[in-house]
Amino acid sequence: MGLTANDEQELLPIIDFRRRLKEIYKLGFVKSLRSSDTGVGKTLEELFGIPENNVSNDFQFDGRIIELKSQRINASSRVTLITKSPYWDPFSAEEIIKRYGYPDAKGRQGLKVTVTTIDFNARRLKLQVDKPANQINVIHKKDGVICYFKIDGLMDRIHKKLSQNLLIVFAETRKKRRVEQFHYSEAYFLSDLSEDNFEQLLLGGKVVWEFRMDIRQRKTGKRCLFVRDHGAGFRISEKYLPELYATKEKIQMD
Repeated sequence: MGLTANDEQELLPIIDFRRRLKEIYKLGFVKSLRSSDTGVGKTLEELFGIPENNVSNDFQFDGRIIELKSQRINASSRVTLITKSPYWDPFSAEEIIKRYGYPDAKGRQGLKVTVTTIDFNARRLKLQVDKPANQINVIHKKDGVICYFKIDGLMDRIHKKLSQNLLIVFAETRKKRRVEQFHYSEAYFLSDLSEDNFEQLLLGGKVVWEFRMDIRQRKTGKRCLFVRDHGAGFRISEKYLPELYATKEKIQMD
């Protein structure tokens, strides 16, 4: 039996994050506790005193459950908001890959592309917001709508995936003796995840959908085809995460 929300909250430490951030800021550059890209997050969690656990959030303060995220201050890579496949209508995933895909390095027919609302990509695919129909359509320049998402279902998934209270901390980076170091120097407390903000980021090309699928063959008594999904979903550049929230407080650290 899984943990209830109350059970999870009892497991979370109570941390006055404004006071803790001032203390962390005064440390200056600190050595990364992990050599991989995840070092920026792992190091901050240790400095916050957050124990490893199986709950979805990190700490609590003033009765609010808060998730902690951190990133390098100049990071531009995209992170996944949610993995989400569309409604395959009027075409199935297999039909779309066959129609608009291409042979990958292993000779399989695949379609691994980024789709935005800004313009048609090299495969002539684009996103289109249709609010009256409650849909985000994937359209082909010639064939029109090839599949779609329901906006309300999409936002429900995003609300469940992202915390309603998010503390995001940015770190300056440098290397000393080939070891990365972080100075956590800027932070924002975010709340009220906003559907309107999501829509504006989507229309501005800051939120994208990445199609990551190919067609494979397997043997189950006889040869057959199946679609392998490598995590198709909506993604956003790390630096734009704060813009998803209606309320943003910059934390005074120095």
